[in-house]
Amino acid sequence: MPGTILLGIDVETANESAATYARRGVEFLERRGIRATWYVTGRTLARYPALFLEADRSGAVDLQGHTYDHILLKSVLTEVPPGCTVCGRPDVFFKRGASPAEVDADLARCQQVFEDVLGRRARGLTCPWAYYRGLGDRPDLLEIVYAHGFRFLRSFGRDARDGQPVPMEWPPAFYVPQGFPDVLELMIHDYQDDYLFAEFTGAADASGYPAHLRGVADRVAAEGLVWSLCSHDHNCDTPDAFAAKTAWLGDLADYATSLGIRFLTASAYYAERTAGRTVASR
Repeated sequence: MPGTILLGIDVETANESAATYARRGVEFLERRGIRATWYVTGRTLARYPALFLEADRSGAVDLQGHTYDHILLKSVLTEVPPGCTVCGRPDVFFKRGASPAEVDADLARCQQVFEDVLGRRARGLTCPWAYYRGLGDRPDLLEIVYAHGFRFLRSFGRDARDGQPVPMEWPPAFYVPQGFPDVLELMIHDYQDDYLFAEFTGAADASGYPAHLRGVADRVAAEGLVWSLCSHDHNCDTPDAFAAKTAWLGDLADYATSLGIRFLTASAYYAERTAGRTVASR
């Protein structure tokens, strides 16, 4: 098999950028014959319920959770690469994570919005910012996440320096050692978006990102890898802005499809990985 792309979009702004993404994103996917998972914050879903309900029913989009208020489940401590500036810092960047009690309350609120708007709870969760090792070193947080019904995560999205890119050699894996054998970590590979490619490479802009992504796609196809790819709804408040933001994504989708790479939603990939697998849930 020539590889798999798990395309996941963090729709998190709770403003017109999110609304435009909901209006334009389905057609973007349908035109290319691909599917994606949108990880939506509860605040965004609550603000635009009709738009996201329509997207969820389209068949092109798998709608999953991204916390309610975009809180960090873990702290991020990034050693900034030489010559780069990350989040305004040239040396070390730190952003503090929430407490377990705050995480518990936020995820409860997120799932309530999913039930109110979509009539179901989310099974997937992208953890804002993502972290080195995901939740593998925090079984206490896995316990909370599990209790709220999440079974596949994108929480592992940084390298050993809490930066990017995340090596493609790190595949999606179940949290078996931590005692959660039916929870699958999907990862976020490579760079989390075009603007982070520019930040972590020290480039003046993201103009080199499309060529970089084509190179990654070549490797995915040649080695049969699973690539968990991330983008965001940032700066998509008008149709023209949406087109500009998704230009690189359209180029990659067309190129990857030409290589025979398949696009799966996170839900479909989780179903595939758990099919025929006998594992006692907690």
